[in-house]
Amino acid sequence: MSLKKRYRPLWVSLHWLMALLVFTTYGIGLSSLANHPNTDAKLVPLGLHMAIGIAILAIVVVRYILRILIFQPARRAESAGSIPAKKKLILLDRMTPYVHTLLYFFTALMALLGIAIALPANLFSIIWGRSGAALPADFYVYPARAWHGALSLVLMALIAQHVLVAIYHQFLRGENYLGRMWFGTPSPVAVPGKIDSAGEKNDRRSDDR
Repeated sequence: MSLKKRYRPLWVSLHWLMALLVFTTYGIGLSSLANHPNTDAKLVPLGLHMAIGIAILAIVVVRYILRILIFQPARRAESAGSIPAKKKLILLDRMTPYVHTLLYFFTALMALLGIAIALPANLFSIIWGRSGAALPADFYVYPARAWHGALSLVLMALIAQHVLVAIYHQFLRGENYLGRMWFGTPSPVAVPGKIDSAGEKNDRRSDDR
């Protein structure tokens, strides 16, 4: 079984906060915005949808900056002799590095497209400024609306890949894959080549990232 390097608490917090916000804004969009007329009853859920989208954009920017300047993604370290040296990665694993990058890009782009709808539709003044003006009859008159909807499907597919990889490693391979993206006591650092208390040479290392 492969060992995981645990992410630092700040990174874990940002990850799960972003996941919560993304699923919340999807839920609001599907249940209260899509296929509903643009009446005053839509003001509150639309305002929440916009606020959460802006918060998601801010978190994406912060996570990307931290990823470049401070943190490096935790990597799986295989235990010596536990699996064959030539391990064939499944398709989902081979996609993962690209999917992570695309998740950053498309999540930010989704939020930016939402802003591109809100600005010409004067949604900030209508919803938050309480201007009293009516919502546009149809948001699809703004080109960004069609892209916003289409991109939501792409983003759902990327999220599905992300979730399936976690399920595969956590439950099918028994690797405690989710353990590195959760809070807990950091695993002790094992120095390669050092004899442990059981008298065995330690060739594996796990640390808190």
